[in-house]
Amino acid sequence: MNFAQQTRKPSAAKIGLTPLIDVVFILLLFFMLTSTFSQRKTLDLAVPATAADLAPVDEPVILELKTSGLFHEDAPLALHEIGTRLEARLAKGDPVVIKVAPGVPLETSVAVMDALKASNARAIVLQGLETAP
Repeated sequence: MNFAQQTRKPSAAKIGLTPLIDVVFILLLFFMLTSTFSQRKTLDLAVPATAADLAPVDEPVILELKTSGLFHEDAPLALHEIGTRLEARLAKGDPVVIKVAPGVPLETSVAVMDALKASNARAIVLQGLETAP
């Protein structure tokens, strides 16, 4: 009888591919079910039911912004004069329509809107100025 211990070589650990795929699938399911998705933000608007419910619209203040400058009722208007010349109309809350001619730089339009905002204008609308052909 041979009682000598036989040394066994440790076999390389074999990891089965099927259990690995199962674990990955379970992790994927876990993260999919526990994650939160971004909610789309909506804006609730109160729409009047009929045309009779609409409040009468005030006559807008019309400013024309041309490449030669800013005009109100065909008279030149400087940015620093907006608050003084349009004070009464802006205090009533009349909307302001800025008709911008083609070729006017965006910076100029923004400067006019900033001056109106500083003068407490509540509603500002930008429009394209129609030029004669």
